[in-house]
Amino acid sequence: MAKARSLRKRYILFELRGADLGEELLKRSLYNEALSFFGEFGLSYAALKLVSYDKAKKQGMLRCERDYLEKVLGFLALLDSLDGAPARVVALKSSGTIKSLS
Repeated sequence: MAKARSLRKRYILFELRGADLGEELLKRSLYNEALSFFGEFGLSYAALKLVSYDKAKKQGMLRCERDYLEKVLGFLALLDSLDGAPARVVALKSSGTIKSLS
């Protein structure tokens, strides 16, 4: 039996422009949009997760699988609304560690 590999993560620092959403609503909205974009199977491989979000700065951090980084960046670029309100999620930087993004 082959050994299961661990998740190879990449972190994306982003800025939310437009809608003024709290962390929980942002997480739910991003997940719903990603589900419609990737489908259940693709989203399970992308392993998308909202790590943190600062409402005052309107900046946050997403985690995804390394092999899906380009697809997640493309998904973020195509977003034009969240929870029915016009919003843009602009990726600022991506890295393999949280420390290098902070």
